[in-house]
Amino acid sequence: MKLEGTFLRSRVARRIVSLFILSALVPIIAMAVLSFGHVQKLLVDQGYNQLAQVNEGYASSLYERLLAVDHQTLELAARLNREGSESRELDARLRRQFVGVAIIDAGGHTTPLLSKLTNPASPPVDADTAHLARGKAVLADVTRPGEPARILMSRALDPARPRDRLLVVELNSDYLWGDAGNLSAMTDFCVMNDRGIVLSCSRPGPSAAVKAFAEHLPNSAAGRFTFVEASETQLANYRELFLKPVFAMHGWIFLATKPQADVLAPIADFAALFVPATLLSLLVGALLSVTQVRRTLVPLEKLIAGTRRAADQDFTFRVEISDDDEFGELAGSFNSMAARLGSQFTALLTLADIDRAILSRLDVDRVLETVVMRMRDIVPADYVSIAVVDRNATAIMHIYTRDQRNDGSLSLERATYSPDDTRELLAHPEGLWLDRSHAVRPYAAIVAALGATASFVLPIIWQGAVVGTVVLGFDGIAALSDEERARARDLGDRVGVAFATAAKDEQLYYQAHYDPLTELPNRLYFKDQLAHKLVQAQREQHQFAVLFIDLDFFKNVNDSLGHAAGDEVLRQAATRFRDCVRDSDAVARLGGDEFTLILAPIKTSQDAERVARKVLASMTAPFLVSGDEHFLNASIGIALFPADGSTGEELLRNADTAMYRAKESGRGQYVYFEERMNVAARSRVDLERELRHAIDRNEFSLYYQPQRHLHTGRITGAETLLRWNHMERGLLSPVHFMQLAEETGLVERLGEWVLREACRQFRVWQAAGVALPRIAVNVSARQFKQREFVDTVAAILHESGMPPQCLEVEITESLLMSAARDVEMILGELSEMGVTIALDDFGTGYSSLAYLKRFPVDVVKIDQSFVRDIPADESSSAIVRAIIAMAHALHKQVVAEGVETAAQAEFLRRLKCDQLQGYYLSRPLSARQLPEFLAQTEAVA
Repeated sequence: MKLEGTFLRSRVARRIVSLFILSALVPIIAMAVLSFGHVQKLLVDQGYNQLAQVNEGYASSLYERLLAVDHQTLELAARLNREGSESRELDARLRRQFVGVAIIDAGGHTTPLLSKLTNPASPPVDADTAHLARGKAVLADVTRPGEPARILMSRALDPARPRDRLLVVELNSDYLWGDAGNLSAMTDFCVMNDRGIVLSCSRPGPSAAVKAFAEHLPNSAAGRFTFVEASETQLANYRELFLKPVFAMHGWIFLATKPQADVLAPIADFAALFVPATLLSLLVGALLSVTQVRRTLVPLEKLIAGTRRAADQDFTFRVEISDDDEFGELAGSFNSMAARLGSQFTALLTLADIDRAILSRLDVDRVLETVVMRMRDIVPADYVSIAVVDRNATAIMHIYTRDQRNDGSLSLERATYSPDDTRELLAHPEGLWLDRSHAVRPYAAIVAALGATASFVLPIIWQGAVVGTVVLGFDGIAALSDEERARARDLGDRVGVAFATAAKDEQLYYQAHYDPLTELPNRLYFKDQLAHKLVQAQREQHQFAVLFIDLDFFKNVNDSLGHAAGDEVLRQAATRFRDCVRDSDAVARLGGDEFTLILAPIKTSQDAERVARKVLASMTAPFLVSGDEHFLNASIGIALFPADGSTGEELLRNADTAMYRAKESGRGQYVYFEERMNVAARSRVDLERELRHAIDRNEFSLYYQPQRHLHTGRITGAETLLRWNHMERGLLSPVHFMQLAEETGLVERLGEWVLREACRQFRVWQAAGVALPRIAVNVSARQFKQREFVDTVAAILHESGMPPQCLEVEITESLLMSAARDVEMILGELSEMGVTIALDDFGTGYSSLAYLKRFPVDVVKIDQSFVRDIPADESSSAIVRAIIAMAHALHKQVVAEGVETAAQAEFLRRLKCDQLQGYYLSRPLSARQLPEFLAQTEAVA
């Protein structure tokens, strides 16, 4: 075809070219205007965000320096309390942070420690005094016109008397404010107090930003604004640093500013590139338009229209050109391409929708609905059905069906299937054809009932099991191309992925939120439940309770019977706890043998008490493990919302505290949380610290309580009693600290010291001619279970030179019940060594005759709780009589503890008790007093 060079003389051509250029020019200009405005807005927003980040970083770094100074003053106060104010190292250590350090007494007298502190501080107000009394520091700013602001920090050297002596430091401004210029270029910073007075600015002189901020007087803690300085627009960001909780001071305002021109600098580069690009686009468009207009306009316009429709994803449009030339051939090819692309694009969109549904974690039913509704778009079937296996029921399928011939609506039915159906599907993983000559399969029955003469069944297989089927029904001759079958296979695979995703999500959720042993919610899920209950209780204005449950003596079961038995006990306990609460309540296992209950809502605290009683009652039934019965109990702590806490963490902590109080009170009971428990907890921490120091400082001493034979009147030995010579509390008995020593592990060091000191003292007495046959030492369960305990005893006996038969080791009944084989072995080795074994506090524990007969116990000591009430109390008298008879039958010696009266001693003598010990004979004696007592006793005898 010959192209004419005068085509622009045509009015149509000129109009088309003009319109084309105009249609290209207008959007480009509009886009330029909108782009510049949008880019400018984005840059300003980005500038504000960067300014906020830099301001926040500066505030955070300054706050960290304040915390560092707070820690430094705390260490300095401790050092001054320890060493006094004469240390000459202060000047070198602290000059970087402080320009002045002083101590101010109650009379206002100032003792400078570093340089000279002028006008250090005014007397603290009541609020500051309360803050100082809590051992915290108070921050203050001192501002005077024309002078730099001074920042002072005060701390009481003795928080108990905060007004007596104050440690006051003046912070070095270079250290405190730092170099803000390093944070960001072209950014200025100012720090103001709550009164709007400038404390520090990166630029000297009055700042327009400060004035603008004062005019705005924002009520929010953070924000932004603009202002004009020297005819230049500035961006400003402010934020408040809260200091009240830590330093008893109103917050400081941090103000960061930056010229807007710096933020908008990239626009110039953008404009420099945009204008040439726009002109180039217009030139190219004009050239293309000229080239296209040279061709026959009508066929070209039709092809352009078809192309544009395809670009808009409308593949149903067909280009109609009847000419038998290149344009006609091009139109035919275009129409074929559009049809094919339309089919493929529809398939891709359908698969993408299904993938999106899977990735967005929709449930499987929603995914199946999407597949059924969209299947017809990619496979030319008259009926579409998807059957899925019910994961929670046996041999049940849910069938989703769409009848394309009618309204295309979706229906859902149920059907049962057999193992033969499953085997058939597994044998045809690529699909199978069914027609009316085949027996109706349950998964294809609905399609057949709708009128399908033939069906293609595609099994959905996941992890080697059939999880569903895709059924395509046809009215007439059925045929699927390889491409259509592949698309159907893709859909089936995606359904399988949906099943895998759903199953994996369920598995991960279960693993993350449930305890696999008891199938109860774990600690993480419990915290979520507790947070939800808190929000609900606050919204509905009701109260609820948190119960913290710990199984008593569970460790004995775990150690003696093994972890498998312990796991079975935990499972049974979890079942009992679930049976004690309502469906609206929550039961969780935090770990180990610790469980929690959330009772929500409750009307009164008695509701929680009733559940606690039910839990304790449920624990009275025996736990059946491998055919044997085992008995356990539980200690329960109760915390109520809102009385005992306003947060989940606080409620759980308080319930835990109450539970430990229940254990301390005897176990097997419930205790409400009270505020004094917090005081007791803090006292416990102090006592633990003092106990550790006491061991290092050798603050312990031993006392000895003699034991006398009831029939010969001679002294048979003495029990070693530990005492703590506390510097403030005086002489303390083990009842005040031994349980803490057990729980913290200090009992091992303490027990070894007692054993070593007792043996050493015994040899001292022997060398001095003191005739004491034997000395008894109490051994804790934790100390006794040490692997090297027997070796330790042997080593101490060897070092001291004390004969083994002169040593008596006292253990408790509960020790015999835990790890019985190990205990039997240790007792056997001690007995072979010649050491006497005594069973202390007999009658208060398990009192098992089998254990008493099994273990090499030489002496049985009757607990003083039984001796105290004899002979007046018949029950106590009967128990004492039975213990003596039982012990003598097993050839054991019997010692009665806590004998205080002659009547008690006479009663025991008539019962043929072997020995007595108690205040009737003697109080505990020091190492110096015992020989004098023995001498007096021998003289009387």
